[in-house]
Amino acid sequence: MDPKGVIEMLLIFLEKRDDGVPFSPTLDNSKEYDSRIIPFLGKWKGRSITKRSGVYGATIAEADSVASLEMDEKGHLIQDIASTSNNGEVTTNVHWTGTMSDNLITFDGGYQMTLLPGGMYMGCPSDVAKSVAESKSFHLEFCWLEAPGKRQRLIRTYDIEGLAVSSTYLSETQVTR
Repeated sequence: MDPKGVIEMLLIFLEKRDDGVPFSPTLDNSKEYDSRIIPFLGKWKGRSITKRSGVYGATIAEADSVASLEMDEKGHLIQDIASTSNNGEVTTNVHWTGTMSDNLITFDGGYQMTLLPGGMYMGCPSDVAKSVAESKSFHLEFCWLEAPGKRQRLIRTYDIEGLAVSSTYLSETQVTR
């Protein structure tokens, strides 16, 4: 991000596996953006680990997660995410609806996902600069398919001053399509 909070670049390093298993999926640069959303549709279950920085007291928290992304008959996207703390005392639910245009999904409430080639996406506020200017916390998310039906997500949360305060890593398995 530049100093005004505008995302300028996303740098992704693809590494070759030593076990001879080909990287899946391929880095397809096709312009068929609709096909990029298909691997992410359905219900996903997994586990998250969140590491908070020392600024607010260094902690580690684990949680179970359930996420679903569905497309209705009108082409609208519905995303529901539920995360339940390890002890089961706290459950956080997020519900968003959105629309897709080319490789960009825009959700109500000011969040967007950019679908990238090769089974990846990046999620961020629709206007990061506005979040920074209004001193609002925000998060950036990067997701990649490790294999069909298996994905990983990395979420970085920033406080009102733009300092990274936590990183959440999720490993998820698709349970329904």
